[in-house]
Amino acid sequence: MKNESIEFQLIPEGKESSPKVRQIFRIPVSKEDSVQVLIQQKKYLVSNISQGGIGISPDSQLDLESNEIISDCELILPKVRISGLSGKVVHCSFSEFGTLQYGVEWLGLQDSQRKSLDEILLQMKIRALEKNDRNMSKV
Repeated sequence: MKNESIEFQLIPEGKESSPKVRQIFRIPVSKEDSVQVLIQQKKYLVSNISQGGIGISPDSQLDLESNEIISDCELILPKVRISGLSGKVVHCSFSEFGTLQYGVEWLGLQDSQRKSLDEILLQMKIRALEKNDRNMSKV
């Protein structure tokens, strides 16, 4: 064989895509936190949350498509409700458990919404790190 196999050929510089890196820490939602989101008048459990958006693992497939813009959502937390949220469905994929996982990125958060989220997320981060009750392992 005169030509090298493709597995051994060098990849020219500039052709590799840069790796995607998460910019925001996602907090797994515990049963104690019990976070829900109201989308199109239906409630869904939130599996993880960050300042940038939420992850939803519904029991069945949602009537949402990737890149769809959803408006008038409401985030329901134990002591606070944040309404008037808009988001974009950024992905729909299978989780490690074989269930569907939807990712919704918040769009155009108002200052009051951002401030409420910051306060709530800080409390959730502290609880998550203190209790380590969300199946997190140290790296």
